Amino acid sequence: MTFDTNADGSTRRIFAQLSDLNGFSVVDFAERKEITKVRLPEPAREFEMDAGRATSPSHGIGVAPDNKTLWVTSIPNNAVYVYSLADLKLVGHVMLPDLKLPGHQPISSVANWVTFTPDSKTIYISNASLRTVTAIDTQAMKVIATIPVGEVPKRINTLVMN
Repeated sequence: MTFDTNADGSTRRIFAQLSDLNGFSVVDFAERKEITKVRLPEPAREFEMDAGRATSPSHGIGVAPDNKTLWVTSIPNNAVYVYSLADLKLVGHVMLPDLKLPGHQPISSVANWVTFTPDSKTIYISNASLRTVTAIDTQAMKVIATIPVGEVPKRINTLVMN
């Protein structure tokens, strides 16, 4: 789950991914109730994936530090979707790299957690099946790097050192 904030820094809404939902739920924090559920678009094409992932199709979500956009991963779509926080309208998506093996249709990268640079210019997404992290330019909505990192990366975070 992730949160957006009011102007005073207090929690406004909670965005939570749920089992068996390729999307997310929106909870009004002050009212302590669900406002809506948002389903991600249907996949444009089929990707192979671990059948065990079917119960958690959307497994990475984050509000950009500038509090303008919400980024939501989709394992079956092999993509990350971008929503405007102001109105929760879909503003775009970025396809993630896929694995190509002889005799198989493209295999999903199995996108997991997300993290941003503090300036909101780059989002990083861990790709469990590809053993990589994808770096995406958030303004251009384009992949700028795919970084090999080792076995089954999942939980990631951003550390700034001065």
